[in-house]
Amino acid sequence: MTQSKMEWEKAFIEYSFDAAVGRLFRGLIHNLNGVGQAFSMQAELLVMMFDQADKTLDIIEKSDSIEEARSHAGILREMIARRSGLTEHLVKEVNVLHDIMRRCSNLMAECRDPGTVQAYKLRDVIRTELEFLSADSFFKHKVRKEVISADNIPALVCHQVALHKILAVLLENASLSMEKGVRPEGEPAKLQIRTSREDDQIRIDIADNGPGVDDALREKIFEPFVSGFSRTGLGLFLGRAIAASLHGEIVFTSQPGSTCFTLKLPLSEVTFD
Repeated sequence: MTQSKMEWEKAFIEYSFDAAVGRLFRGLIHNLNGVGQAFSMQAELLVMMFDQADKTLDIIEKSDSIEEARSHAGILREMIARRSGLTEHLVKEVNVLHDIMRRCSNLMAECRDPGTVQAYKLRDVIRTELEFLSADSFFKHKVRKEVISADNIPALVCHQVALHKILAVLLENASLSMEKGVRPEGEPAKLQIRTSREDDQIRIDIADNGPGVDDALREKIFEPFVSGFSRTGLGLFLGRAIAASLHGEIVFTSQPGSTCFTLKLPLSEVTFD
């Protein structure tokens, strides 16, 4: 590799990290906005309920008979029962909010100081990337997703942004392959993500049932500006370069109707295990 090419690759990787951080925070803020909208809607419903309940209590107080009071008390009870489910939704939204803020906190710590030791979970990284990709209508509504997570993968403590970037590349590549490819009639798009631990490595397999990698691309699929989808052709090149900087690798197997890209990283690069 020439000196100029090495400098270009280094600059491109550094730029991609800045872009990845921006993308991550845009996605997390988008999710926070969704939680805020849910809170707003549910709060409005509760305000309406309290207003109606107050009016019903006023009617009960002014009732001329016990029967009339009981009738309106029944209406009030039904109203409260109908709205009580909102509290369960609010609790769920609070938990979602807490989870998003936790992920934001982890990312902010690494962005401020790349050497910061901040534990995070591999499944959280995968979950976040799947959430971000769900902004795409095809991925959200037409792709069946399956995540199989190993229980023996320890908490990770560094290179979270790098891992996000690599997975973003591989997942977007799989989604685009399934969207652009042709499958047998009636067969849905299917994506499987499997994590495992192999001795001193973590392994992430991302398999799709797209058309497979064209024979003409197999030998140069990781080269810059090579793409089968009329794109820039820099995604897989970047993903492999980042993996290599962490002493890991990306490999793939493919045949007509299925492709699996595999990321392997030494545990020593992402954890103290």
